[in-house]
Amino acid sequence: MASTEPISPRPPGEGRGEGIRHPGWFVAAALAVLPWTALVHVHPPRFFLWAALYCAVWNVLSWKALGEEGRALLLPRRADVLWGVALAGVLYVGSRAVLWATCGGFTDVLCEPLTAIYATFGQGSLGAALALALVIAPAEELFWRGAVQQALRPRLGRTGCAVVAAVLSSLVLLAFREPLLALAAFPTSLAWGLLAEWRRGLVASMVSHSLWDLLIVILFPAV
Repeated sequence: MASTEPISPRPPGEGRGEGIRHPGWFVAAALAVLPWTALVHVHPPRFFLWAALYCAVWNVLSWKALGEEGRALLLPRRADVLWGVALAGVLYVGSRAVLWATCGGFTDVLCEPLTAIYATFGQGSLGAALALALVIAPAEELFWRGAVQQALRPRLGRTGCAVVAAVLSSLVLLAFREPLLALAAFPTSLAWGLLAEWRRGLVASMVSHSLWDLLIVILFPAV
């Protein structure tokens, strides 16, 4: 049975979205993670264009996997937007603190991989910003915090499903030899997963993920 601990007031429609009702679509969305991560690893020319197109399809697969009940998690509430913005700010400050400590602060261990990451992804263009905020980040949230956590929640509870989803997202990146992205993915994914479970929806985590991407990649990059 799903965990029922009272971690926040429940919105209208509480109880919906427990478990995957369309396993075929879930398998398709899960398999789509592999070419998506390969695309991130290879990073072809015009990456953000290809990424936006791919993630648009991935969004459809995850949307289908959620089913009608799971889609209730996407109902917007003003408080969710505010919590998403607040968490994005906290994660950005925390990320910058860690990057400072590991690249110039206490050690230089992450300087080389960090520079390589920004040389690959640090494109401060309007197109990249729109792709990240409107398609790529929502696609990752819809799958990991939506479909995956929905599938895991009945067995693992609300905290357990967030932890396992965060671990899985990092393991996929490690499998494609992206250790720095995997290192960044675990704490951020865990924070977004716990936020999604606390708010009983996906809007807060989507807002937070999209804004964090814009801050760390486009607006105020670390290098």
